[in-house]
Amino acid sequence: MRDGSLVAAFVLAAASSYFSPGPNNLMLMTSSAKFGIGATVPHAAGIVFGFPLMVFVVGLGLGEIFTAYPWVNTVMRYGAAIYFLWMAWTMLGIKIGSASGGERPMRLYEAAAFQWINPKAWVMAIGFVALFVQPGEGRLISLILVTIGCIALSPVSCGTWMVFGRGLIAFLRRTGGERYLGWILAALILASVVLFLI
Repeated sequence: MRDGSLVAAFVLAAASSYFSPGPNNLMLMTSSAKFGIGATVPHAAGIVFGFPLMVFVVGLGLGEIFTAYPWVNTVMRYGAAIYFLWMAWTMLGIKIGSASGGERPMRLYEAAAFQWINPKAWVMAIGFVALFVQPGEGRLISLILVTIGCIALSPVSCGTWMVFGRGLIAFLRRTGGERYLGWILAALILASVVLFLI
């Protein structure tokens, strides 16, 4: 990671991965739309620290499990899909400013734990390690630098998608589409499921 071209390649690859739609980003957008940005901050913090930790652990060798046992990846993908289908179902019928009893934003530790069943997070973590962690004596330092790079990009990505969520609310209020909020959020979640199952 000390080579300038390698750093540039990491920034480009990471930025495109971080800012593209995926489970984390759509969940953040949904949460900020439903509960507000302030209430979604712990959820974002769980991603900011949880995903880089995952990258570091994968870099230490955990990612090799997928090579040895490909079925683990399949089980995790479908487990995450079931969770997201449940989330989509709970979104139906919600309205701006309403939350039924017991509904709340995801907590920090829950968002951090979710990374381990998030298919996109696994693809990103394994890809970052394979592409940017250098073999040999400098491997640990290289892994630490990649992890730091992930920590630096995470808040920007999370903040962007949280703002998108509030922008969605503002748009619906202007256009009178508040009653469709639940259906819109459910559709976005379903789109995320399709993206990581195909």
